[in-house]
Amino acid sequence: YLGIKYVSSCSSGTAALHLSLLGLGIGPGDEVIMPSLSYIATANAVSYVGATPVFIDVDISTWQIDNRLVEKKITKNTKAIMPVHLYGGVPDLKSIQKIAKKYKVKIIHDSAEALGSKYNNQNSTNFNDVSILSFFPNKVITTGEGGAVCTNNKKLYDSIEKFKSHSLKGSVEYL
Repeated sequence: YLGIKYVSSCSSGTAALHLSLLGLGIGPGDEVIMPSLSYIATANAVSYVGATPVFIDVDISTWQIDNRLVEKKITKNTKAIMPVHLYGGVPDLKSIQKIAKKYKVKIIHDSAEALGSKYNNQNSTNFNDVSILSFFPNKVITTGEGGAVCTNNKKLYDSIEKFKSHSLKGSVEYL
């Protein structure tokens, strides 16, 4: 349905964000650009890895990250942009991809509230580098709790699986 090659389930959307950051190697001294309008879990996950959240205002007409402001906040420490697909809406992903490519930063889509949302006829969760979903009771589909990391990058997926399982894999211990 999502058009994603790899999906890793986990305990929550927050855990999915945390795993995504770890998998991309984001840590102390790094900065992650995100909208100021989001649930606290978005910023918390960045703090969990020792990185710094950098807040951008949202576009008043869409409630999505204001891409016109992103480039102004990019520094040598910026490692990722984390657009939040808020309330089922979708930011201007083409613009975000252009900025990320120009500055060689990763994109982590907080799509916790956007399962089924589309951007240019494509699922909004299917844009590089990684996206996350949440299945908390107030989300589009709920399992009572849970989350998922979505990516088309096999190396990133394998890294996330190792972090998630403490490097345990079936009957083989500690790869």
